[in-house]
Amino acid sequence: MYKVKRLFIYIKVFFVTVAAEIVSLFVKGDPRYKDLWIVSERGIDARDNGYHFFKYLRNAHPEINSVYIISKDSPDRKKVEPLGELVEYGSFRHYLCFVLARYKVSTHIEGYSPDILFFHKFGKLFPDKAKKVFLQHGIIKDDLAFCHAENTNIDMFVCSAVPEYEYIDRNFGYKPGILKLTGLCRYDNLRKNERPVRKILFMPTWRWALRTCNRSTFAQSDYCKKYNSFLNSNRLLELLEEYDYELVFYPHYEVHRFLDCFSTDNARVSIADFKNNDVQELLINSDILITDYSSVFFDYAYMRKPMVFFQYDEEGFRQGHYKQGYFDYRRDGFGDVVETEDDVIDSIKHILQNDLKPDQVYLDRMNSFFKFDDAENSRRNFEEICKL
Repeated sequence: MYKVKRLFIYIKVFFVTVAAEIVSLFVKGDPRYKDLWIVSERGIDARDNGYHFFKYLRNAHPEINSVYIISKDSPDRKKVEPLGELVEYGSFRHYLCFVLARYKVSTHIEGYSPDILFFHKFGKLFPDKAKKVFLQHGIIKDDLAFCHAENTNIDMFVCSAVPEYEYIDRNFGYKPGILKLTGLCRYDNLRKNERPVRKILFMPTWRWALRTCNRSTFAQSDYCKKYNSFLNSNRLLELLEEYDYELVFYPHYEVHRFLDCFSTDNARVSIADFKNNDVQELLINSDILITDYSSVFFDYAYMRKPMVFFQYDEEGFRQGHYKQGYFDYRRDGFGDVVETEDDVIDSIKHILQNDLKPDQVYLDRMNSFFKFDDAENSRRNFEEICKL
């Protein structure tokens, strides 16, 4: 059923794109489309590198003709409205902007397009002269096949760390000049609170094997059971009570459709949803991060804040998810790697007893990993885009 539905969507997108190509011949002289930059994330949000780049672009270079692509019902729409013109995701205006844009900038490959899946598969059917920029959604640490050169059509690929840049350069097949070591735009807004906020953030990533689950099968998965068990742990409650802390559970975006499968009677644990929470604000307004394999831990390391890796299923994760790249959590990681909830709680207690300071071995790794430690990432990206 999904495949049939997707086929009809592909047919629709194809014909609307062709129509936009025809209409574009008559509106090329319209100043609204002259030297146009389109910026987006996934078309539904504004809380990542796309938003922060657009914010920089509108504030530092208002002379640039730029628009932000976002759905009309996005919870982030009000946040980005004051910055500049918005174009409704999937509208015919979006198709026109997509066809006529000189620069296309997004956190996701083809994220600026009216349909990411269609244009990722068939984008080469509609060649254009636009410069396509992949701002990235995070720092790459694994072998992401969909990001390899033969599977993309981009002119600029943003990296933030020397090991990341060197790994992609060796293994992803891009021509010289496409990879740029400029830093993630959202890092310009990262800051470490001077005082503890008394919150622990738990942000596990998703599992590829769960992508076709319904609610019933998800609720029976080890993923759901393991994390529900942790959220309801008596030892966790005792720790939070002892140190007067709260824990916020915010899993990967792909898991949020099953968020009601998680529950807890622990008054010091809350389950945060996508609509009412911004990832970066959650990262900033917490003192300790618990994750498993999510690359969001790089953001935390950029702020030099302590973390724990709860990897109860390392072998199974590698079999069903991304192939491991250059980053080894035990050799290169920025916090303890543990397999049980008791070990997670022991590591959290150690961090709290150490006044929220990362152990020196982890701090040294943080300090040596990143290429930049400033608030100039958006500027560097803008300047490199202008050179394309």
